Amino acid sequence: MTMITVIRNDHRSAETALALVMAEAEAAAQQSKAAESALESKQTAAPILRGSWGEIVGKIEGRTPADIIATFAAALPKPFVNFDKYRRGDALNLDVYGYDADQNVAVVQIRHAFCPYRNGYLSVHKDYVLVGINEGTGQAFRHPISASAVRAAIRKDPGNPAAAVRGAQCWMWGVTNRQLQVSLAAGQRQGDILLVRERTPSAANIAAELAREVTIAESHLIRATRIIRTHKGRILADTPSLWHAKAQHAPVFADWEGWFSVRAADEAETWNWGVRLGD
Repeated sequence: MTMITVIRNDHRSAETALALVMAEAEAAAQQSKAAESALESKQTAAPILRGSWGEIVGKIEGRTPADIIATFAAALPKPFVNFDKYRRGDALNLDVYGYDADQNVAVVQIRHAFCPYRNGYLSVHKDYVLVGINEGTGQAFRHPISASAVRAAIRKDPGNPAAAVRGAQCWMWGVTNRQLQVSLAAGQRQGDILLVRERTPSAANIAAELAREVTIAESHLIRATRIIRTHKGRILADTPSLWHAKAQHAPVFADWEGWFSVRAADEAETWNWGVRLGD
């Protein structure tokens, strides 16, 4: 009789474990669907107005481009015009190309026009930057991004103000639009580091086994049960957490037990006005 009781208890334990696994899988599926639904709702929102160069000239959810620039003024240079009567001098202006209200970030073009010679021709330098507010410190940040990524995203979805932001972030982290949405919806970002779900790596793809604590991008500490580097140089971690050495960001924990790539955001080459600011 005792043996029968043990067998039944083991059976119930197995059923409980299976139920938990199925519940976790269902939760992950619902989370992915929610991210896709949010993306679709943004794509079907009322289109915005853009100028002849792709800059936003109409309101976004009741906010003008000037309002958005004022919000992130601490991350942007101040516009100016300074020319003499012989057309020597320079000027700087700002235009908004994308805005994501959910993330509270914007894509801004910094345009510097200058002429060092008397009655000469203007030269123009353009930088595209992603600007926002650090959620931990409240300080502004500026991240130089790819102009081609911004332009391509606008061409694909010109009526969506968040398109340029998503295009820039996909380029920054080398992810698809769906991967980006799933990671952001699950809170898997810490500053310029993003956790992205991955398949379990095969032994053939592992170039090196790393320590269980690894620092990347100077100040972001990865802790995981296992951390590897692939032959392509990608860092993968099993059920990782992220910690910030300067305590400027809250810790981030993997939203499921499995493998993630840990991706540091790429930076575009830039002129002086668009250099990186903040972490």
